[in-house]
Amino acid sequence: MPQFLLVAAAGAAAYTAYRVLRREMTRVSARLAEVRVSPERDTTARLVRGADGVYRPER
Repeated sequence: MPQFLLVAAAGAAAYTAYRVLRREMTRVSARLAEVRVSPERDTTARLVRGADGVYRPER
């Protein structure tokens, strides 16, 4: 009988950890959706290799 209680406690802990992890993943996903930059607003410059072999932002 003690083995059954131990397995039941481990199962309950695993289920609780799963619920907490899933809630955290949802929160982080929502945060990233807010911060995500749309492609039309993304104005990062391309890198171009110069004559000296060093890559610099395109102007």
